[in-house]
Amino acid sequence: KVRGTVRVAYTYCPSTDAAFCPICFEDDAQASPCPCGNAGSLGRGCDNSASTGGAMLTGSGSTSPDTVVLTSTGELASALSIFLQGQVSIAGITFGDGVRCVNVNLKRLYTKNASGGIVSAPGSGDPSITTRSATLGDTIIPGTSRYYQTYYRHPVLGFCADPPGNSWNVSNAVQIDW
Repeated sequence: KVRGTVRVAYTYCPSTDAAFCPICFEDDAQASPCPCGNAGSLGRGCDNSASTGGAMLTGSGSTSPDTVVLTSTGELASALSIFLQGQVSIAGITFGDGVRCVNVNLKRLYTKNASGGIVSAPGSGDPSITTRSATLGDTIIPGTSRYYQTYYRHPVLGFCADPPGNSWNVSNAVQIDW
């Protein structure tokens, strides 16, 4: 299915779920390569020092009513992780040891610790994504899209030294059509 609202190199959504479209893969196919030659595996963000192939963000659930859960796998075992939302996708800019592809009106929706390199949000007791977004000043209107990435602590500074790297990395991105 062609996604006219995706503003990156990938305009075809390979997902079978129409609401969730993975984008911004850092497997050497992007216009903005990983900052230290640390390309990730197919469909993932840039690789990390644990050699997981990079983090992969996926979405599941329903957009109406909002039961969406974002899950990032392939992070470092207990990494502090932040789920980021933006209003547009971009070709990508260096962001720590990875490439950020979401932009405009960025919101830090949730902060969680990974367990075994996996982290999900919202969790039990957390507000839904649309509720959290509205609380942060970005009301999501049905029929619009938002873009999500997870960035996570990557304290192995020698893996991708500054500049251009730093002490965090980032997953691929997911477009959600609300």
